[in-house]
Amino acid sequence: MADGEKLDNDLYLGEWARSLDERHRLSLPVEWVATLADEAGQCVLAKERPGCLSVWNSQRWESYLADGMDLVSSKIRSGRLAGRLDQVQMLGRLLSTRHRTVPIAGRGRIGIPDSFRDFLEVEPGENLMVVGAAVCVEIWQPRRWSEHIGEHMPEFRKLFDQLAD
Repeated sequence: MADGEKLDNDLYLGEWARSLDERHRLSLPVEWVATLADEAGQCVLAKERPGCLSVWNSQRWESYLADGMDLVSSKIRSGRLAGRLDQVQMLGRLLSTRHRTVPIAGRGRIGIPDSFRDFLEVEPGENLMVVGAAVCVEIWQPRRWSEHIGEHMPEFRKLFDQLAD
């Protein structure tokens, strides 16, 4: 498989170094643009962890979010979360700032909004890592990526065996 190949079963795999241009844009790997873009040429950008954003196909993201929110709303209506109001409010706050729909422009470029750049810890001209994360694409601040992958690479064989079993 070539570096960055999009598999037929919708898994994004691969790793690229990119840089953020002066207009706060980042080029996605061309191999992934068609499957990340919805009919309107947009995708969803989501905050994952400090130094990391994810890029999702809009329909996949909306389905994922709708399924979870339907369950939470049902629990709220039934009173099962009555004693957990602080957690419900925190979820609402996080959902309010967690994701944004952004257009995929020419040459597969996406603009990174201000608050997302702050979360990503990046300035124009700086390098980023674009990484396939199976169900989505991730954008990493390089130091954060190195720390994350260094911490989790020793778990690879066990994780692969568990998921493939």
